[in-house]
Amino acid sequence: MNSKKNGKKKLVWWITGGSVLLIVVIIILFVAFGKDSRPIVEAGKAEKMEKLTAIVTASGEIKPKVYVNLQSEIAGVITDLYVKEGDRVAKGDILLKIDPIQTEADTRAAEFQLRSTEEDARNTQRQIETSKMNVKISEANLASAFADLEQTKATLEMEADSFKRKQTLHEDNLISKDEYDLARSQYKVAQTRVDAAKARIDELKTRIEVSKVGIQQMEDNYRSAQARVGQFQSMVTRARDLLSKTILTSPITGVITSLVVEKGERAVPGTLNNPAATLMTSADLSVIEAEVKVDETDIIHLRLNQPVAVKVDALPDQSLKAHVTEIGNSAIIQPGQQEVVGGSEQAKDFKVVAQLDNPPASLRPGLSTTVDITTAVKNDVLAIPLQALVMREVELNPVGGVVHEWQKSDKDKAAATKKKPKLVEKQGVFLLAKDNRAVFTIAETGITGETNIEVIKGLKEGDEIVTGSFKTLRTLKDGDFVVKKKAGAKGPDAKAEE
Repeated sequence: MNSKKNGKKKLVWWITGGSVLLIVVIIILFVAFGKDSRPIVEAGKAEKMEKLTAIVTASGEIKPKVYVNLQSEIAGVITDLYVKEGDRVAKGDILLKIDPIQTEADTRAAEFQLRSTEEDARNTQRQIETSKMNVKISEANLASAFADLEQTKATLEMEADSFKRKQTLHEDNLISKDEYDLARSQYKVAQTRVDAAKARIDELKTRIEVSKVGIQQMEDNYRSAQARVGQFQSMVTRARDLLSKTILTSPITGVITSLVVEKGERAVPGTLNNPAATLMTSADLSVIEAEVKVDETDIIHLRLNQPVAVKVDALPDQSLKAHVTEIGNSAIIQPGQQEVVGGSEQAKDFKVVAQLDNPPASLRPGLSTTVDITTAVKNDVLAIPLQALVMREVELNPVGGVVHEWQKSDKDKAAATKKKPKLVEKQGVFLLAKDNRAVFTIAETGITGETNIEVIKGLKEGDEIVTGSFKTLRTLKDGDFVVKKKAGAKGPDAKAEE
């Protein structure tokens, strides 16, 4: 009886002791593994890819290559509207008419002023011609006066000689006093005729000079009149031009894609790019483009004629082919944004245009679109996941390799404490060593695909690298020991290969 009791007590002790021992082992294991501070990482390999395609993605809208926002250059009420949205129009077709009453009145007033000024100019020209004719007559009279002067001078000489002879004869009492007086009188008359001829010449000279001055003034007036004629001709041209613009015609052959006015509304003259002044939009839909904004970090990879895949939100099941036809040289300046000389921290976009190869008839201007521009294609390349690439400040050795802190001797570490080494920022990956140490390795890269990037130098096929997670990679240091994560494993059972 006692032996049975003792046996039961021993069994209870063994069970109790075993339970306690099991609990202790579990606690020890939990503490041992719970204190493992090694980061858990996702691992991958540098692998060969048959084909790697570099793509730049951008968004924008569908636009016709040729379109015109039609605006009025005059103010007025729209009296006739001949089109509606969606109508096809040919170049020169009448689209609408604006009330012409005011512009017609302005045109007539300008034409009246022009005719009046032209008549003034013609009158002045006739006066100039008359005055020139009078000058010619005066010049002819002047020539005749000079001839008369010469004749009177000759007569004066003859009368002077006759008077002298008769004066001598009179003194000798050979002629009567009457003959002497007659000779003296004829001599004085001859002198008077000479003086009159000289006066006539002076008068004609003065008249000619005055006429020439008058002609000069009239010619000045004529030139002024001609200038006024030119001014009023310009005014008439402008008035007629404005009158012609009361009829708005289509400048291109295309489709009315937008109509924002109705008959009876008032047209407002357009200024600069005022959208409120746009009456309608006419577009040539035979050539359709996708106009997108590309980030400044991607624009350098773009070239003309690169292939483009266009996806339109309104046509989700279609991928349209296109090619790059225009690459902006300057950053897009948004409305209200001033261009800063010398650059700024604000992100910049550049306009890029891709022309669709075979646009469907269902496309409409203004539709939202996303494009994938193929910038490069390479075959049989070594590639790694994009997220594996990191930037680190490292010390370089003379040949450009990384100096690993964890490989330094105590002597080197002491020297580094006194004189800090020069650090440079390099891109690379964390290569997984056999002891699960993450070793930062510089990697030279090439083209970038959607999820992978080409490695040109620094890795070889099959090299195992850290690929995630992003949070882990952000804090991972060169030389850290890590725990690799099982492929596809989640939660606390993620730890795997030691």
